[in-house]
Amino acid sequence: MAASFLPYGRHSVSEADIAAVVAVLRSPFLTQGPVVPAIEQAVAAKVGARHGVAVNSTTSALHLACLVLGLGPGDRLCTSPITFVASANCGRHCGAAVDFVDSAPATGQMSVAALAAKLEQAEREGTLLKVVVPVHLAGSSCAMAAIGALAERYGFAVLEDASHAIGGCYHGEPVGNCRHSAITVFSFHPVKIITSGEGGLATTNDPELAQRMAELRSHGIVREAERFERPAAGP
Repeated sequence: MAASFLPYGRHSVSEADIAAVVAVLRSPFLTQGPVVPAIEQAVAAKVGARHGVAVNSTTSALHLACLVLGLGPGDRLCTSPITFVASANCGRHCGAAVDFVDSAPATGQMSVAALAAKLEQAEREGTLLKVVVPVHLAGSSCAMAAIGALAERYGFAVLEDASHAIGGCYHGEPVGNCRHSAITVFSFHPVKIITSGEGGLATTNDPELAQRMAELRSHGIVREAERFERPAAGP
C-alpha cells in the first residue's frame, strides 16, 4: 500500500503557463531577455509602484535591498520571528546584527507595540535600528501605517517582506506600492501565490534604489554608454 503524505505545496500549472515557458525556450534569450523587464513592469504596475527589479529569489531581493539601504557592520536589523530565515539572514549577509520583534498574538505579525518598545529602549541605549523587515503573513499585511510612522520618528528604513502577499491589499491599496516602506519584496517560489519555478522581485518608488539593485544584480555591469565610468588620464 502506497504511503500517504501531506505535500509541502501543490502548484497549479496551466497549458498557457507551459506555452509561455516554451515560447521563452524557443526564443533567442534564456536569460536576461525581454521577458524580464516585461515582468518587472507588469508587477510594478499591478501593485502601484514605480519600479520593479526581478532577481533569482526573494533571498537575493532581501540581500540586495539591505545593501542599497546601506546596511552594514555595526548596524542593526529587526524582523519577525514568524518567517523564513532569509528575512533575518539578509542582515547577517551584510555584517549587521539581527534582532527580532515579538509577534502580535491575534495576527502572528510584527507587533507595533513591541516594536515601539524596542525602539524606545534602543534610543536610550544609542543602538537604534537601521532596517526593519515586517513580514506579511498568509496574504495579510502588517500594520504598515503605524510601522511607517515609527520609521519617520526613529529614522530607520522599512523593507516589507511580502513573500506571502502578492495580490493582497492594505487599507484598500495593493501590497507592494511602498507607501509606507522603501522597498517591498515578493516571492515566486512554487509554494507562494504565483510562481516562476523560483524567483523574486523587489518594488520601490525610489529610482536610485531601483538602479542600484539592478546594478548589483548584474555584478555592476551596465550597458548604457552614458553611464560608463572612465578614469581620469594620468599625468
